[in-house]
Amino acid sequence: MNEKMYISLGRNNIKKNKGVFFPFALAASSMIALYYVISSIYASVLESEKFYGYETVRFVLFLGTWICCIFAAGVIFYANGFLLKQRSKELGLYSILGMEKRHIVKVLFWEMAFLGSGCIAAGLFFGILFTKIMFLLLLKMMHLSTGITFLISGKVIVRTILIFVLVFGVNMIRNILKTSMIRPINLFLDSRKGEREPKAKWVQAVLSLLFLFAGYYIAVTTKDPIKAITHFFAAVLFVMAGTYFLFMSGSVALLKLLKKNKKYYYHKTRFIAVSGMMYRMKRNAAGLANICILSTAVLVVFSSTVSLYAGISDHLKSYCIRDITTVYGCPTKIQYEKELPEGENTPYHAFNPKEAEKAVSSCAEKHNLKITDAYSAYHIFMIGKENGEQHFTQGLDVTNLKDAVMIIVMSRQEYNQNVRQEERFQKLPEGCAWVLDSEKKINDKDIFSLYSMQFEAKCIPEEMTAKKGFGETFRNAFGAIELLSRNIFILLPDKAALEELAEQGDLQMSYEYSFNPDGSREDIDSFYAGLGEALNRAGILHVESVESIYEEEEYFQRLYASLFFIGIFIGVMFLLAAVLIIYYKQISEGYEDRENFAIMQKVGMGKKEVQKVISTQILQVFFLPLALAALHIVFAFPIIQRVLAILGLSNVRLFIGCTTGSMFVFTAVYGAVYYLTAKTYYKIVYGKRESFLQH
Repeated sequence: MNEKMYISLGRNNIKKNKGVFFPFALAASSMIALYYVISSIYASVLESEKFYGYETVRFVLFLGTWICCIFAAGVIFYANGFLLKQRSKELGLYSILGMEKRHIVKVLFWEMAFLGSGCIAAGLFFGILFTKIMFLLLLKMMHLSTGITFLISGKVIVRTILIFVLVFGVNMIRNILKTSMIRPINLFLDSRKGEREPKAKWVQAVLSLLFLFAGYYIAVTTKDPIKAITHFFAAVLFVMAGTYFLFMSGSVALLKLLKKNKKYYYHKTRFIAVSGMMYRMKRNAAGLANICILSTAVLVVFSSTVSLYAGISDHLKSYCIRDITTVYGCPTKIQYEKELPEGENTPYHAFNPKEAEKAVSSCAEKHNLKITDAYSAYHIFMIGKENGEQHFTQGLDVTNLKDAVMIIVMSRQEYNQNVRQEERFQKLPEGCAWVLDSEKKINDKDIFSLYSMQFEAKCIPEEMTAKKGFGETFRNAFGAIELLSRNIFILLPDKAALEELAEQGDLQMSYEYSFNPDGSREDIDSFYAGLGEALNRAGILHVESVESIYEEEEYFQRLYASLFFIGIFIGVMFLLAAVLIIYYKQISEGYEDRENFAIMQKVGMGKKEVQKVISTQILQVFFLPLALAALHIVFAFPIIQRVLAILGLSNVRLFIGCTTGSMFVFTAVYGAVYYLTAKTYYKIVYGKRESFLQH
């Protein structure tokens, strides 16, 4: 045989087996297109001018490119394995007709060469076609009108070609090796091989329940947000293992129990249904488990990223109480002189809050703004550690939050100036301080110490913590870190006690002045841009930071938009993989059930009864992964909510709504996929395109 014959056979095989090759080509081309789109956008960001949040967006897109690349390769490997298995009979027939293994290998080579080159070309074409649209969508989501220029990168095109040439090359080698190691007659008989009744592997069945219970238990009982991140992956591994064992052994074990129940089993429809389901679960266990896990992944990715993106305003309102915050460093005279270089006699200038507030007001007036809802207070923030029982000092590494104690210390007098009369704290006896410990380790009348200063604790009652003023002060003080570690809020008697603590612990005492500017957004932006310079001109030498909720909004807008954008890509890839598995499962079951359909009719069952039994089995098997995925989401909800809380999502109702909405939408898509693939199934089984709704 000359080389042209092999080329012709490879080309004709693809044309004649469109029902098997087309879904593979569609899925592979889509994966390549998605990878090109995300890589091209990442390249555009790398070449752009730096913008606020650039590093975060760049990192998220970088991760997205690798996730898409790995998953795309995995889907192509899976689909290629199905292709080879589905065509085993055809390849076996070639050997019976006189073709040697080396001839079959050449046919497979040219098939993969045509298929791979076609998929890469189509993927690049549609990738280039849709990249501009996706690029503009990302800019719209990030509210970024300038800074990134769209480009078609030759490097990205070359990298995409090289990666997927390698992927198809590995698949080609896999096909050649597998074909070379199998006896030709086995290829022909593989699809006709009889199956033994599946055995119930009770150990695996019990393990499936134990693994699922372990995963669910971790998800429900993990309360610490920091631990939730690491525990989440452990829970995922347990649930994945439990899902595989459940479909492979647990389902068969359950059907075996039903079979032992004579009253239930010996019924003309149940008899066939239970037996048929048993074989279906054996043949499709891995595929069903994959569909279940992919469905769960789609739901988690979409619900999480949509919730984060939709909850940006809620996040900012929760932790940014006022629009603009200025913070000033306030060293005491002793601290200042201690830090003064030797030989320098620069006089000490105590921070004057009135001067700072006057400078802010003056700048606001120049920009036609009015200062409203102002808040001001001295405070000390320390990342502390507990040395002995209820003795706190600073010194824990900021990166180690496991044993950290976040402590905010304020003056009771100043706190009372910022809240309403009914929310104020009364004066305590000398040596006492108001305390709120998030872990409630400090109780009433306990003696605690900050460095060498000792106080008797008076716990802040719950009715006070429920007040609006305290809630705002607490969130304003701790921000998102209140979820990450133990927090202690302390009200010392007065500012003098605060200064004494600063000197004893060599701690930074700060003054915060935050407010809402009333005016147009244009004037506010102009005011904020010039506020730092205005404070410098006014001679305020203690400025530590000037922050704006609008700048924070830009950052989170770009962070969560990029996460949502990547979530769309990953979710679509997971969905495509699930659809591909579903389609191939329907095809393989169609060819298997066609013979069963004929046999059952020969032994006396009516056509309608046979159709009803098979349709019931298909529906049950098809929607079982979706039902289990929904159960996974229900149990995973608490731990996912705690992980998202670290990223700033505090609106639980929003997350519930997004999760529920994602489940409804995915169920609708899943049902539509079933409806479309069922048509192919019934055409194979009955020889015509009958709707499953008729059965």
